Amino acid sequence: MEWSRLCWDQSFEKLMELDSILPKVGETYSVKFENNEDFVQEGHARILWQPPHSELNGWSDKRPTEILKSYVIEGKLKNSSESGLAFDLEVLNRIKLVDYFNRIDEEKRSPLSYVGQSDGTSKIQWQDARRILKAKVGDYIYLSGSDNETRLEVILSYRGDSICLHYSATLPVPSFYETKITKYYLDNNELQLFRRLVSDATHIDDESDDMLMEKQIYGAEYW
Repeated sequence: MEWSRLCWDQSFEKLMELDSILPKVGETYSVKFENNEDFVQEGHARILWQPPHSELNGWSDKRPTEILKSYVIEGKLKNSSESGLAFDLEVLNRIKLVDYFNRIDEEKRSPLSYVGQSDGTSKIQWQDARRILKAKVGDYIYLSGSDNETRLEVILSYRGDSICLHYSATLPVPSFYETKITKYYLDNNELQLFRRLVSDATHIDDESDDMLMEKQIYGAEYW
């Protein structure tokens, strides 16, 4: 969902305090999901919250450091319309995205998106990705790219000779998004692929966080 629509005018202020627009624990918000998210149901939910600029333009648009100021919002959804797309969300908890990484148990099955081939095999969707961008964000490496009409994103960290995958998003247009927070160590084939991708990717020049306090963010801009 687009959180910025709950505070649209404020989202475009030049500078704001992060807490002034973050959903507050204990509050209930009227939220609406996009038409391609029609599978959303009532019950417990975990929803990604991004600062307005990144929400509207993506982390790759000059502000990947906003990953450090993105949150996982946990709450209860209660349907508030016959369309099934509008809900009341009671916020139960909020935690920084990068802190949420530490809550996840290691898994053995790859969460990366694989696509089938005509010969019956499959390949990692990242294998043919284009326009690869990268950024060093704290202890993490952020990568974004595209495969046809599908945007791809991962957040990785190096653990000795291994690479750990913490976040994987497959964002096809116009289908629904598939986003996962995980703790998965790349197998050998995946490891070689992502080493190459990181090496060849274009660096994102991000100076947006240099003059900000920890609890401050810049408002959204359209470049």
